[in-house]
Amino acid sequence: MPRRSSLPVTFVVPTLVILLILSMVPTLYAIIIALQNRELSSAAYSWVWLSNFVDLFSDRRFLNAVWVSVKWEVVTVVATMVVAIGLGVLMFEVASPRLRNLYCLLFIIPVLLPRVSAAFVWKFAYHPLYGIATYPYRLLTGGLIFDPLSKPSTALFAVASVDVWQWGLFFAVIVLKLLETLPPQPIEAARLDHARRWQIHAYVTLPMLKAPLISLMFVKMIESLRSFELIYVMTRGGPGVATETLDMYAFSQGFIESGKVSYASAMAVLMMIATVITFTMLWKRVQA
Repeated sequence: MPRRSSLPVTFVVPTLVILLILSMVPTLYAIIIALQNRELSSAAYSWVWLSNFVDLFSDRRFLNAVWVSVKWEVVTVVATMVVAIGLGVLMFEVASPRLRNLYCLLFIIPVLLPRVSAAFVWKFAYHPLYGIATYPYRLLTGGLIFDPLSKPSTALFAVASVDVWQWGLFFAVIVLKLLETLPPQPIEAARLDHARRWQIHAYVTLPMLKAPLISLMFVKMIESLRSFELIYVMTRGGPGVATETLDMYAFSQGFIESGKVSYASAMAVLMMIATVITFTMLWKRVQA
């Protein structure tokens, strides 16, 4: 009987141990801080246990940040998947192989930009006087000024469009490549049955890609949680608290406004718990 090699274990175990330490130590430390009343202005502290968590649910600004985070998650994930599937199918149907490669190269460029760089570029594009994104509005209205980043009703969607611009185009490339890997026989059979193009993709190709599309959606859901730098650069949570997500509010409470690091840690711990529970339930329901 051949002897099993210990080489895979030798390489995998140290890596897993390092990852476990890097993930668990900060998490446990954040939980410990959340059970205390630490502040940046003082080294003294005491144990308050669940008091910070109880206070959160009577904090109207925290509840607003939760609502904004939910809206951000829904808008960016849904819009990204719609753009990705729409553009991927469009390129698959219309573009030649050479054009597809060109489009893929162009669509990958936005996601390669750092989020801060993309935020500054689009912040200038949304400038009410000089921005290229607001120019059509000025042209159609005879020079009226429109500043989407300064209006509570449009600020979140203006910032979300930048996120969709980065990830929707990149996911469109992935969807295109997934469509190219499908066997041609079902598509040809549908065309012989005189099925329209949208029917072919609605009932043949996209159902065949259900598993990878769901995986892409979960990747985007996780990525949308990392929205701090994009929103901070473009609006800093404003106007007012219209675009203040939960991570921005935690940062503000912990390091900008009041230095309540324990209060901010309680938000982070609550966000982690809610995220794990939500993603687990969604994953189980999708896999059912």
